[in-house]
Amino acid sequence: MGCEPFGAAAQLVLGGTFVMREASNAYLVAHNLRREFRPYTRAEVSQLPKERRGVYAIWRPRSGSERLECVYVGESRTCVRRRLLEHLSSEEPNVELRNQLQLYRTIVVFSVEFTGDAAATLLLETELIRTWRPKTNQNKLE
Repeated sequence: MGCEPFGAAAQLVLGGTFVMREASNAYLVAHNLRREFRPYTRAEVSQLPKERRGVYAIWRPRSGSERLECVYVGESRTCVRRRLLEHLSSEEPNVELRNQLQLYRTIVVFSVEFTGDAAATLLLETELIRTWRPKTNQNKLE
């Protein structure tokens, strides 16, 4: 699936304040995740609120294009911030994701949507994986 050009990404931080939204509609979540990107760095992830559940996507520029490609969709039913920081660690168990993050580390971005309950979070993650088919989530498609 395509998304907005890399340079035209909307920001999640307005006036130094993190803007949080609750979402549960799969279409709305997918739309928002394709619009609001942040550089995937420890500093950016650390700005997220603690102990918030939600779904997130990790993106990189598609070869030969300004469009982004979703390489991973994940969820946390307890703390999105902690989960995103775990992916940045050298101990990341998903070898394909770890390789993508190392190869494209300076240009990888992420997006996040917070959710109201754990069941909705898991359902949203599953729907986004089925829709976008990220290459590093192939184990969840089987």
